[in-house]
Amino acid sequence: MFDIRPEVVAISIPIIFVLGAIAVTITAMILDSSRKEREHKEKLLAMEKGIELPEKPVKSSPPRYLAMRAWGFVFSLLGITLVIGITAEAGIQHGVWGLTQLSIGIALLVAAYLEKKELS
Repeated sequence: MFDIRPEVVAISIPIIFVLGAIAVTITAMILDSSRKEREHKEKLLAMEKGIELPEKPVKSSPPRYLAMRAWGFVFSLLGITLVIGITAEAGIQHGVWGLTQLSIGIALLVAAYLEKKELS
């Protein structure tokens, strides 16, 4: 029924990824469009009734260093996991490739620390 040869799986993974990315993009565009349309209708209704238009609430976003810190932990743990897993499977000469993700994670953690210190 299903063809699960490695060649078919290797080709289907990028195709599914691209189709998923396109679907997410289209969904985001549709949701944004409907939100803008709803806001426009609310403004028109308020103008028709002579009601003062409410001010748009200001969205406050969390500091950037929080996201950098989270991604720093993710990359650091991913790097440690890759070093341990690849070293156990293929030896230390191949396991060092996990240090790339580990170094990215450490760099993000250092950058988050410095940005937090700068904001304080």
